[in-house]
Amino acid sequence: MRKCPTGFASVLITAVLVAADNGVSAESALQNELVKKARAEGEVEFWAPWTKEPAENLLKVFTKKFGVKVTYKLWRGIAGQQRTLIELQVGRKISGDLLAPGREGQQQFLDAGVFQKPPFDYLMVWPEINQKQVDPSGWALDLAGNGRAIAYNPKLVPPELVPKTWDDCARPELRGKVALDPRHKLLALHWNRREWFLDWVKKMVANDVKLVREQTEAIQMVSAGAHPLFCSAQTHSILAVIQKGADNLKLAVPGELLIESGNSSFIRKGSPRPHAAQLLGGWLAGDEGQRLLDKEDYRGFPWVAGTHNARLAKGNKVLLCDPECAAKGGEMSAEYVRALGLPVTK
Repeated sequence: MRKCPTGFASVLITAVLVAADNGVSAESALQNELVKKARAEGEVEFWAPWTKEPAENLLKVFTKKFGVKVTYKLWRGIAGQQRTLIELQVGRKISGDLLAPGREGQQQFLDAGVFQKPPFDYLMVWPEINQKQVDPSGWALDLAGNGRAIAYNPKLVPPELVPKTWDDCARPELRGKVALDPRHKLLALHWNRREWFLDWVKKMVANDVKLVREQTEAIQMVSAGAHPLFCSAQTHSILAVIQKGADNLKLAVPGELLIESGNSSFIRKGSPRPHAAQLLGGWLAGDEGQRLLDKEDYRGFPWVAGTHNARLAKGNKVLLCDPECAAKGGEMSAEYVRALGLPVTK
């Protein structure tokens, strides 16, 4: 059973009594309590690796709904996040309240003790949020469902060669025509079918796979005809390029939609606005926030009805790289790079 944070039991009892008096659920009472305290704090600062314009469009809705001002900072890349960690460790003040570190550095932040428990248990406030979005620490929720599928050029790939399974990416007929990202974008496939996956990567190499770094550029190259197929494409990147008017580009789900759970967001230890930070994190992870995130960036989780990933998952199996999987991302990335025949940086 999930343990309650300190002081949570008394708050829960109060909530139940309020529920009995007002005819509302205990969960609604907890949400009301959190909103009240968040409004008293008045503002919150959110640091994440999301593109600035769509992030700010989304956060304006939160401000209008709850009356809590949000300041957003683009916080992307290992080097920048490591600088923040060092600053926190030496006692320097930062302004961020809710932080979404990359998976590769998340455990270092946790080990350094620079995050804190949220005021309330997330799932007691938002019981509708899928358990798969809860970080193993219990201190954070994952905010983004990063889909993986295939981008292809329909002028260069006839219908009978569009992959129906991931195995099809290694078909002899596609020799030299398939691209992969050397950065590991297929963690869900690796996590769920490790031995098969590593063998598949070696087959791809033997089939003269082309290694192309950077998602948007690789997808644009598919549209331009430089590569007929890209078998490790982010679904949100494909959809964004299509939305911008790219010709000769389609998305295929080869029987299994890969989803990597990402952007786990933690409250900074010592934040003067922990209630506003938790309110923002829970709202972004819940159904309303997910649908709005999906509208801006196509990354709502597939179990949230109406999202692009929910539509892509229809008729397909979903393979999930959950927080436990993502925590092993560094080890799996090293295995992937070795299978590609590339040197592994120590």
